[in-house]
Amino acid sequence: VVSGGHVVGVAGTSAAAPVVAGIFALLNAQRLGHGKPALGFLNPFIYQNPQAFQDVTQGKNMGGMQQYGFTAIKGWDAATGFGTPDFGALSEAVSQLSSLGVGRDKSRLE
Repeated sequence: VVSGGHVVGVAGTSAAAPVVAGIFALLNAQRLGHGKPALGFLNPFIYQNPQAFQDVTQGKNMGGMQQYGFTAIKGWDAATGFGTPDFGALSEAVSQLSSLGVGRDKSRLE
């Protein structure tokens, strides 16, 4: 993050949440630009596209009420979820969706 002309290191949910929100806002803009609806409910899309995230397999989170934290492991984990978003891979996955988008039909994702 650049603050007052200086690069400042940031971390944690307070830094990650707005970045991920921005990524999905750009993906929605991409869809809308192609005449498709916005993504909607994201969980089915995320769980069906774990390859669109860089898996974090080392480390642990320490904070909040969980004094021992959670350890990062291969695949989904409570510390990092599926990992860090890969915009290029997410963009490709989003471009493969039908015009229905995500979260419109609870029985399947097209």
